[in-house]
Amino acid sequence: MDGLPEILVAVIPIYLLMVVGGILRRAEVLGSEMDSGLTKLVIHVLYPALILDKVLRAELLRDPGVVFSAIGVGFVIIMLGLGTALLVGRVIGLRKGTGWRSFTLTAGIQNYGYVAIPLLIVFFPKDETTVLGLLFTHSLGVELGIWTLGMYILRGRPVRSLREFLTGPIVAVLVGLILVFARFDLLVERSSSVAFVFDMVLNLLHWLGVCAFPVGLLLIGTAISDLLGKAPFSVRVGIGSLIVRMGVMPIVILSLAKFLPLVIEFKQVLLIQAAMPSAVTPIVLARHYGANPAAAVQVVLTTSVVAIVTIPIIISFGRAWLGL
Repeated sequence: MDGLPEILVAVIPIYLLMVVGGILRRAEVLGSEMDSGLTKLVIHVLYPALILDKVLRAELLRDPGVVFSAIGVGFVIIMLGLGTALLVGRVIGLRKGTGWRSFTLTAGIQNYGYVAIPLLIVFFPKDETTVLGLLFTHSLGVELGIWTLGMYILRGRPVRSLREFLTGPIVAVLVGLILVFARFDLLVERSSSVAFVFDMVLNLLHWLGVCAFPVGLLLIGTAISDLLGKAPFSVRVGIGSLIVRMGVMPIVILSLAKFLPLVIEFKQVLLIQAAMPSAVTPIVLARHYGANPAAAVQVVLTTSVVAIVTIPIIISFGRAWLGL
């Protein structure tokens, strides 16, 4: 199978980092009293630094058409994902109070960060800066879908304040795109002193960004460890999540990549997105908003374990079908 060793080399350490996080929680090295500070560090410092580093370096993002297509497709994918999960949840017998809301949010959202980033780096190293910049731009549309329809499903009401939507990563994407559209690079080229300072800032952002997904994955491991085993495994939740994430949505995302007039680099992003398991962020959201985090954990664990097998299949098929 095409690229199987590379896929496994990229994927397995991601899950091992989560396992390490769980072990460190059980060993009380990463105690619960550290969660708040480390979470704020990742959300407000490390992940925004990673985003700015890649967005400011990606020349392709100077094209407004590329930017808005990435955002728009991200939003459409989440709408379709949540709609599919909502329907599948009904079909498998989930109702309000049985984890239906948490199932829908978690199964409906593909991982668009911690798992996708290393896979894009492994498969498209020559285009790393561009594909990561596009991934983060794409995530703006994803976040818009999460904080509109996603939050309405989870809480029964939409987001009431812009502050809820403007998280650290979203602000980083917006600031980065504004600087790119304003052609800040031209100012840098005209002044050696500005170029010197700008290079130092980019290097700082790079080193902060390198820490983002290892620390984030460790924190995800601690959260899963806290919730694991607190509720019996639901077969219907597991099967339903696989139908959504490994059945319907890969076909939907690959079809969008195939038939929409998109740049090659964004097709590469969508190829990886099609193979992704469920996102882990809904676990935190379900716990924070009083839904059913145990159901969210079951969806994440089921899709993540099965993804070790399905990621090579979907990527191999997708590369052939899309001609990548």
